[in-house]
Amino acid sequence: MFSDRIKDEFPTLKNDTGLVYLDSAASTQTHQSVLDRMNRYYEEQRCNANRGDFPISQQVSADIELAREQVAELINAKPEQIMFTAGATEGLNIIAEWYKDAPYVIITEAEHTANILPWIAQGRTIDNGRLIVLPVTERGTLDTNKACELLANYPNGVLSIHSHSNVTGIGTDYKKLTKAAHDQGIRVIIDGCQTIGTHEFDPYTVDHAVFSGHKMYGPTGIGFMYSRLPYERFRSVRLGGGSVVSYDLNGNVDFYDGPAKHEVGTPNIAGILGLGVAAEYTNYMGYDGMKKHFTDIDFALSDTDIFNIKGLELVFPSYRQNGRYVYTFNCNGFHPSDVSAYLGTQNIATRVGKMCAHPIVNKLSGGKGLLRVSPGIYNTKEDIEKLSEGLCKAIAKLV
Repeated sequence: MFSDRIKDEFPTLKNDTGLVYLDSAASTQTHQSVLDRMNRYYEEQRCNANRGDFPISQQVSADIELAREQVAELINAKPEQIMFTAGATEGLNIIAEWYKDAPYVIITEAEHTANILPWIAQGRTIDNGRLIVLPVTERGTLDTNKACELLANYPNGVLSIHSHSNVTGIGTDYKKLTKAAHDQGIRVIIDGCQTIGTHEFDPYTVDHAVFSGHKMYGPTGIGFMYSRLPYERFRSVRLGGGSVVSYDLNGNVDFYDGPAKHEVGTPNIAGILGLGVAAEYTNYMGYDGMKKHFTDIDFALSDTDIFNIKGLELVFPSYRQNGRYVYTFNCNGFHPSDVSAYLGTQNIATRVGKMCAHPIVNKLSGGKGLLRVSPGIYNTKEDIEKLSEGLCKAIAKLV
């Protein structure tokens, strides 16, 4: 387990030492080094990028490209394959527009809303056959072999799935699915939002992947897209300054190549610089170290009463110690919102409701909603003990 002193590196936790923050699947805490870089931009380098010949503009422009390199290094990609976005949601919306003419889109029933609504908005439904939904098994996983066989029925479509579920923390074998999809001419899009802060992401041969900074110890309002395919191949969904070499009023437009074709207007400069530092910090901490930390957290959970509290049932319990760093519970005999509210009075932060993933949560809870506990690299054994005590007290009051 990482040192207890790591909490001091995250300002919210340092400034509120009583806070037990267990909502990292929604947003991780932001590291101090990220804030330092963003503040340095605002306090010492405030200017526009890619516009000026004066020193701070030139430096900031170079630092944006450094951030692109830092992000690329985190996922073992090339800088020219990285495009900055406002987050994974915007990335998925852009990609959905690129593939709006695809005959079929295949998703899982456990996708985040951001990977469902953009496709539904195109008029795709299960009934009209343009939206294909893969079910999860009783263990919370995809039956990868069956899914691969199913893909043969939908050539030249799009497979758009998560690499880890934000509801359950369970991963998908996206590499095997990608190979099977490509054999059928199917493009593959991965929502890696829930992966990047806890697990190594290998772009493999996926076509596109999206991520958010606020899931990887970075700022909100910034994210990035990875594309194996050249960006100049795709239509610019966002149009504006900075995306073109030249144009005239007769409709002649010459776009830049690469991500610059799509990164229009004044960028979220501070956010990009902070994202680069967050990627560097994540690399520094290392996914192997994270794996050990989260295993220790799982043991700490097991040492408490959490998995034995009557009425509190972990969804898909058989998958608990398989790289799953999210713990989501059904509440039987009481409402999850009441539990979460009580925990809140004890300064314990958890998540309750449908987790922006209505189909799977409705299926698992009958529409009631779930209670989610999602630790981060800054959580300690003492945090878990406080959670256990809080849950026992809450449920004792409710039943």
